[in-house]
Amino acid sequence: CNLNNAVNIPLANLKNQLHRVEQLSGGIKPVYCICRRGIFSVTATKILSKAMAEGKTIHSVKNIKGGLEAWSREVDTFFPKY
Repeated sequence: CNLNNAVNIPLANLKNQLHRVEQLSGGIKPVYCICRRGIFSVTATKILSKAMAEGKTIHSVKNIKGGLEAWSREVDTFFPKY
């Protein structure tokens, strides 16, 4: 499952895909990290925050606390659960 229009970059590939995140953000769009339970997205947020501190042009980065499980409970109850 995923959110409409979301771009999936697995955590294992994130460091090698920082250029893609830069392109998607363009320095003007925030990046939201989400995973199934909100655990791996914390790590992704830390990686992206470090990349920003090192000069990558990413506007901002936010973690979606609780992940897709929380999303399906709190935002969109019709969102598929897995």
